[in-house]
Amino acid sequence: PLLESFGNAKTVRNDNSSRFGKFVEIFLEDGLICGAITSQYLLEKSRVVFQAKTERNYHIFYEMLAGLPSQQRQRYCLQGAETYYYLNQGGNCEIPGKDDAEDFRRLLNTMEVLNFSVDEQNSIFRILSSVLHLGNVYFEKYETDCQEVAMVVSATEIRTVAELLQVSPEGLQKAITFKVTVSAGTLLISPLARDAIAKTLYSLLFGWLTDRINKLVYPRQEALSIAILDIYGFEDLNFNSFEQLCINYANEYLQFFFNRIVFQEEQEEYIREQIEWKEIPFSDNQPCIDLISQKPYGILRILDDQSCFPQATDHTFLQKCHYHHGTNPLYTKPKMPQPEFTIKHYAGKVTYQVHKFLDKNYDQVRQDVLDLFISSRTKVVANLFFGHAQVMARQRSLLRRSSTRTRRYKAPTVAARFQQSLLELVDRMERCNPFFVRCIKPNNKKEPGLFEADVVRTQLRYSGILETIRIRKEGFPIRIPFLVFIDRCLGAAGWALPSQRGGSTELVGALGAAFGQGFPHSGSWETFLFLKEQLYQALESKRARAHHLAALTLQRYARTFFIKRRFRSLRRKIILLQSRARGYLARRRYRRMRHTLIKFRSLVHIYVNRRRYLKVRRGLAHPRGSGGPAATLLHAQWCVWRGHTPCSLPDGRAVASRCAAAAREVNAGCVVLVPPPALQPDPQLTLPLDINDYPMAKYVRGHFQEPAFGMLTAPLKAPLTRLDEELCHEALSLFQLILRFMGDPGLGGPQETLFGNYIVQKGLSVPGLRDELLAQAANQVWRNTNVNNEERGWLLLATCLSAFPPSTAFDKYLLKFVSDYAFAGYKPVCQRKLMQAMARSQLGAAAARTFPPSLLEWTANRQQASMALDLHCFNGAGSVALARVGPRVAALTGTGGWGLAEGWRGWSVAMKAGAQWAELAGHDYVLDLVSDLE
Repeated sequence: PLLESFGNAKTVRNDNSSRFGKFVEIFLEDGLICGAITSQYLLEKSRVVFQAKTERNYHIFYEMLAGLPSQQRQRYCLQGAETYYYLNQGGNCEIPGKDDAEDFRRLLNTMEVLNFSVDEQNSIFRILSSVLHLGNVYFEKYETDCQEVAMVVSATEIRTVAELLQVSPEGLQKAITFKVTVSAGTLLISPLARDAIAKTLYSLLFGWLTDRINKLVYPRQEALSIAILDIYGFEDLNFNSFEQLCINYANEYLQFFFNRIVFQEEQEEYIREQIEWKEIPFSDNQPCIDLISQKPYGILRILDDQSCFPQATDHTFLQKCHYHHGTNPLYTKPKMPQPEFTIKHYAGKVTYQVHKFLDKNYDQVRQDVLDLFISSRTKVVANLFFGHAQVMARQRSLLRRSSTRTRRYKAPTVAARFQQSLLELVDRMERCNPFFVRCIKPNNKKEPGLFEADVVRTQLRYSGILETIRIRKEGFPIRIPFLVFIDRCLGAAGWALPSQRGGSTELVGALGAAFGQGFPHSGSWETFLFLKEQLYQALESKRARAHHLAALTLQRYARTFFIKRRFRSLRRKIILLQSRARGYLARRRYRRMRHTLIKFRSLVHIYVNRRRYLKVRRGLAHPRGSGGPAATLLHAQWCVWRGHTPCSLPDGRAVASRCAAAAREVNAGCVVLVPPPALQPDPQLTLPLDINDYPMAKYVRGHFQEPAFGMLTAPLKAPLTRLDEELCHEALSLFQLILRFMGDPGLGGPQETLFGNYIVQKGLSVPGLRDELLAQAANQVWRNTNVNNEERGWLLLATCLSAFPPSTAFDKYLLKFVSDYAFAGYKPVCQRKLMQAMARSQLGAAAARTFPPSLLEWTANRQQASMALDLHCFNGAGSVALARVGPRVAALTGTGGWGLAEGWRGWSVAMKAGAQWAELAGHDYVLDLVSDLE
């Protein structure tokens, strides 16, 4: 996991592509693994500072930002991945299905297993953080004395990097700028030096981690080993740079090694055995290797020469390549003057863009930069650069001793080091007994179960698999050692084996003595043919004797075959019969248990309801006044009238009324329609004067997580408003219930009421969800083109407002929304409920109800009508508009001149349903009595 996180990244074709070569040598002792060592080749350092579209940097950066605790992130001054230039160039900082935080925890466990101390882990994270902050160091160019100069602007990042690496801020700022003399004057080049330091930091850290792991797992003594080479795959991307040229050159060289092992040595083996053989032609890629690396004008050789000239550019390098290889059939110049060239590899043509070829090849750190980081107070940083400085010094001394006095010292380039390491790798492989595993991609889309024949055929052709099959087909696909062949074949022919058991030469002499003068002695191939002929003759004599035995054996096998087939047929039928019988018994047992469970549940419900009924009957008494001059008796007779309700006028004047005559007493559970009564204006229900200052769009911008408002047909991925984390799951489940309530045509009648009350109960039980619930309902009715769906949504919104009001931060926005966009007759209904709630909030009254709305309220909301009640007093009776809370009833009765005191004291409201009485305080909701009984 450690090398995977530091060496793998997301590329165009692979989400976990290895950007360095690995040669893992596993040591064995007594058949068990006793150690291992890993060699790494060509870490793609340029990925640290640049990524193409849809690609990511190395995984460790994103895992660190996602998994570090908040305290450590503050210590390293870290933010989100999208804020860093070195991480956001690809345009996507996440990989679907990859949990970076979980991978970081796995990485920390690996470090603990490998005995990385806490200080070493902190040093690693300091170096990684400093690389990210270096990428955010930016520059400005200006002219002074007719010269273009670049200056560091971001001093904060400089101080942060210096603090993380424990170096001098002034020395660091000087290190990331250096002078280059051009024809127009002196230019301070800063981004190149900055990127070079970042790449060197990451490369040295990666090399240190590899060496640290090798020291821990290296065997204590010499042992046999098995080596596995996991090398780069052939790459042809949208943008192919210096790294792709090196990677494809390595593939060319390994393909050449494969051809030499499989083809040349195979044919040499046939010639050595004196077998008549016609050579099979195969694709030899030696010319392509020469084009890339041959002295003195190979492409990499030209690149090294150009890297030594201060005035050289990518353009001059490209022109030299065109000059020396323009006529090479494997090299193609662009038809238009573009900075690119094309090479015909064994796997196909690849076009390389030469942008920054020289910068990537000349990857050296100046001596003053080395001295700066060697003086770091962080032990790991100082040791990394001190070791790097020693390596550079040894390389200089070796080159100077092998050079003439007049020759100028040339620092080794990336291409030179890569070619040398590749030659060392091939040399190690030649000393081994290699086996090749060819990975064939079934398709280029990375999809399972998809086989593209053209893609597979192309890979088989350019990898040499078809030629290998032809050689084995023409020759001998099975290789048996000579001594094994003699033991096996002579014994099968019934011959007595020679007593001579020495080497092959002595054995051939013994066979010659046994077979006489006809036995050849010239070569192993003639010996093999002679023995083959003798073997055929011996077997032919045995064949006649075996025919009779074979016939008897055939009859026995035939009888056995028919018996086994009949047995398998009977077994299938028995298993089918058993499955049908068991299924029938299981279904019958299920129906019996279901019937019993339903009867048991009904008995439990009867018992619970009876106990609740007796408890209510014993606990309720006749209403008594609480000390005031009068007491009010509220009889349980409910009715609904149609007609214009308060707030239906555009100017917002609300109307409240009293009934002209007492309504007829009906049953407690009955809901009837009556003619509309005469209404009188109510000055308390007037739209606020500043209502136009509260559009819903303003609330969406300020309180929604995403500035989007409108009907949705799919479940939410996140709540609309900003909620506490523990309420997010409840909000998402609530939205799914709203979608079903509005869109399920099967809901109707009692089912619709019960389902709606379940949604309302969520808002009553969790106050923090109330604004979210109202916002979701309002969101689903905005620009809803389905009339039935929209009407259901406004019904749900009105019913929610019957049970609980919005918060003071939301009430005016919602009032403005319903006043402008309400469906059909729901505008006055919702206006009245909202303004009554706003008026109560100013008086400090209780906001929410105890129970969801009753059947009466659902009917009134569905009919867009108001409700009325019969109000019986000890000194008279009257019918008034049904109020939702006790204080409202007190206010209505007070206008009649009965002299009730204001507030909650001095009066009482009770309801009678059959033989039951229910009493409530002045601040309770009247209709909670009906809801409780329902």
